[in-house]
Amino acid sequence: MDYFTALTAFVEAAEGNNFSRAAERLGIKASTVSRYVKDLEQDLGIALFNRSTRMLHLTEGGQTFLMHARRVLDELEQAKAATSALNQEPRGLLKLNLPPAFARHHILPVVNLFLARYPQIKLELVLDDEQVNLIHSGVDLAIRIGALADSTLKARKICDGKYRLVASPAFCREHPVPATPADLAGLPAIVSTHAAGHFAFARANEVLPLVHNACVRINDLDAQLIAARQGLGFALLPDWLVAKSLEAGELQAWLDPWEIRGAEHAYAVWFVYPPKRIVSSKVRCFIDFIVEQLGDTPYWKG
Repeated sequence: MDYFTALTAFVEAAEGNNFSRAAERLGIKASTVSRYVKDLEQDLGIALFNRSTRMLHLTEGGQTFLMHARRVLDELEQAKAATSALNQEPRGLLKLNLPPAFARHHILPVVNLFLARYPQIKLELVLDDEQVNLIHSGVDLAIRIGALADSTLKARKICDGKYRLVASPAFCREHPVPATPADLAGLPAIVSTHAAGHFAFARANEVLPLVHNACVRINDLDAQLIAARQGLGFALLPDWLVAKSLEAGELQAWLDPWEIRGAEHAYAVWFVYPPKRIVSSKVRCFIDFIVEQLGDTPYWKG
C-alpha cells in the first residue's frame, strides 16, 4: 500500500464526508478511495468511518487518525515547499480565495501578466465573500477585507481602506447636496443586505448615525456600484471600488469631510495564508506581484 496516497485519500474522504467527492478532487475512482480506506483500517485494526448510504462519519479512532494524518501530510508539504523554494522558477497549482468584487476590479485584470511572468504556475480562483477555512479547503492564499478575526493565519496588509458616500450626477441633480449626515434622512439609499444600519459618520467629537430610506438592498458590491451609477440612490462603498467611477465622473462624492465608520471597525485589505514555516515560492511571488501592481500606495488612495 502507498501509505501517503492512502493518507491523502482518507483525509479527503474525511473532509468531504464522501468517497465520491474525495475521488473527484483526487482524479481517481471512488472505489479506489474506498479501497485505500479499507487498507488503512485493516492495517490499523480499527474502523475509521461509520458508513451510511450517503455520508461518512468518523469514528473516535478516525478522528484521532485524521489529526495525525493531517500533520504527516503537512510535514510532507513543508518538505516539498522547502525544496521547491530552492527552485528560482515558482511552479505548481496556486489556489486563491478572493472577494468577488475586489477580484474583478484588481486581480483578474492582471492575471494574464502574472501567468506570462510565471508560466509554470497554474491558478485556481475561488471567488467567495465567505471566509472559508483555508487549511481544510486547501487554499494557498486569500484576500480578506475588514477586521481580521484572531486566528493562527499569517497576514500581510495590502492597504488601509475607507468608505465613500457616493451618488450619480443624475441623482445629485434631483436631490440637494447634503451639508450634514442628517440631510440624508428620507433620501433613497442603496444598502447592503448584510451591513444595513451599521454605518455612522464621525467628525471631531461628533458622531451621527446613518439615517436613510433604503429603497434598494443588494448583497453584492458590484451590483450596488451599478445601482448607484444608475441613480437609484446614494451608496456607501469601499474606496477601492468607486475610485475609477469618481475619476470618470460617473459618481460624485458627498460628505467627504466626515469619516464613515462601517460594520468593520478596522477596515483594511489583507493577504492571509496558512501558518507554514516556509512560505512557498508560488505564494510569495503572487503576493509580491500584486503589491507591485497596486503599488505601496494603491491608486485609489491617491
